[in-house]
Amino acid sequence: MNKGIYYYVTISTDQDNYHYLHRKECKRMPDKEDMVFIGTLYNLNQALSIARINFKKVKPCIKCCIRYSAPVMRETVRPVLHFPQKSL
Repeated sequence: MNKGIYYYVTISTDQDNYHYLHRKECKRMPDKEDMVFIGTLYNLNQALSIARINFKKVKPCIKCCIRYSAPVMRETVRPVLHFPQKSL
């Protein structure tokens, strides 16, 4: 079973008027006075959906959200040729 993660959104915005979404253990998270707890959620997409209900422009923190949600590619993908190649 997946374990829920505590997510927070900053009240203040950056220069482009974006709020930042953070996980509980983020080292870049500002003081608690500038944060709003949005819930215990299971993935980044859920957290972004909830955050965007209350805040118009939200982007995930690069250090705590993007790092854990990016897929891990272990193999290189090779294209499959479905039609034989004509030799000239």
